Amino acid sequence: MRGLIYVLALLAEALPGPGSSAPVAGGNGAVAPAVTLKAEPATVIPPAPATSVPTPTTGAPAASTGTAGGGTVPTAASPTAPASPTAPVGPARYSQDWLTAQLTALHGRYPKLTRLVELGRTHEGRPIWALAIGRKIRRNDPRPVMLLNGAHHGVEVLSIDMVFDAIEVLLLRSTGKRERLPLRLPDGTGPQVREPLLRADPELDRRVKRWLDELVVWCVPVVNPDGVWATQNGHPRSGRKNGRDTDGNGRIDAGDGVDLNRNYPFRWGFLGEVGSSSKPSSFYYRGPEPGSEPETQAMMRLGESEHPAASISYHTGTVALLAPYTIDNVKDPTPNEAWQVGEYLVAGLLPHPQGKPFVLKRKLYSVDGTDQDWYRARFGTLAFLLEGARRDAKDEAERYAIVHTVRPSWMRLFDRYLDGPTLSGRVLDATGQPVVASVRIAELPTNEGEIWETRCRDGRFDRFVPAPGRYTLQIQAEGAPSVEQVVEVGPGRSVLEIRLPAVAHRRACPAVP
Repeated sequence: MRGLIYVLALLAEALPGPGSSAPVAGGNGAVAPAVTLKAEPATVIPPAPATSVPTPTTGAPAASTGTAGGGTVPTAASPTAPASPTAPVGPARYSQDWLTAQLTALHGRYPKLTRLVELGRTHEGRPIWALAIGRKIRRNDPRPVMLLNGAHHGVEVLSIDMVFDAIEVLLLRSTGKRERLPLRLPDGTGPQVREPLLRADPELDRRVKRWLDELVVWCVPVVNPDGVWATQNGHPRSGRKNGRDTDGNGRIDAGDGVDLNRNYPFRWGFLGEVGSSSKPSSFYYRGPEPGSEPETQAMMRLGESEHPAASISYHTGTVALLAPYTIDNVKDPTPNEAWQVGEYLVAGLLPHPQGKPFVLKRKLYSVDGTDQDWYRARFGTLAFLLEGARRDAKDEAERYAIVHTVRPSWMRLFDRYLDGPTLSGRVLDATGQPVVASVRIAELPTNEGEIWETRCRDGRFDRFVPAPGRYTLQIQAEGAPSVEQVVEVGPGRSVLEIRLPAVAHRRACPAVP
């Protein structure tokens, strides 16, 4: 059912073959959960051997599969189309070996711009990879975070290309030697329809430089590796869901798995059988409890550590941008700056090659337990879900056209944060130490009891605001008196440092991946 999908050019001399690998950089040690999350033991025997991978930066349980706002209708998976008899033998595109080779090669080529991190492992033992990108990136990086992810639902493999496109624009345009880039992939395929990425474009180079200098971009191309495997290998269970053995019989059957984008804790099961399902055989099974799946937990740990200022979760099935909250009867902040920014993003998206224009919506249909709503409720993240294609691309040219059409979504989001109006800064106690503190903006009240706190390791907070003007910050940290500060926010980014008048209580911070 799923054909091979477009991925942008990589340096041939920098890319390892199927049997080689490059070193993986990053921090040491396993990621400890930032919140109390139950990790499921990997007791299920996978239907195929787990692929071999290089030594990960971190190791922790993780999970995958599920369509956030969801558009794709689950269908029986079919095997990946066979490679051309004249093409060199290599890993099938989107396979775990392929994904690992691509990310390892990029990290090896750009070690000062990237950190390759294993966020966790699936029920079937496959790693969940993330590539963090930024100039001179390091663990405990103090910069604001943007988050891009794909393939919560393993049947939606075109979403993987949407995330890879962002990775490759950021990295391939980070050097002035683009004219030396060959148009060939490690598996020998090419040339591909990707010349526009390599053309001289001083304005894009300027934007890329600013993004690399001022942001850290976390990219998780495949949240649900088990679902992608099922899709590629014609497994009877739906690739929409992950690899949980829901009936506990020791094998993965047609009805097994959890829809990962119904498994996040915010308003999990809130709409009963309308927004998700309690039936394990359902395509929309929400899992036995909130955040039960290793893939969900992996994404939650990343959020607890990094507190992304904004995110986009890529899906396929229709053409639309969803702004939080997407759950029925959940009240948005007033005014809802996410909707305003969403209008700005949609206004810059190109006409879609499949004939349907992008529109901004609250929802496609009733859902609950989605990743974008959890990020919004937990951290105040401007968390969008983008449905980027109505169906699979019919050929390479259409795949490129779709990815090119979606590309402005993340570009405009990054620019909107950096261009403003936005409000960011750090909260420190009387000794100058960063503290965890709630930061409320009186003029932007929330309505669901949200408490949006600073990032533990550095006291950082980031907020989009709807317009320039005067805003009242209300800061509260445990052990210190509350502070109120009036700030004039201009048309750009306002950065401030807030000092509390006392020594605040210090929390143990979540592990940094």
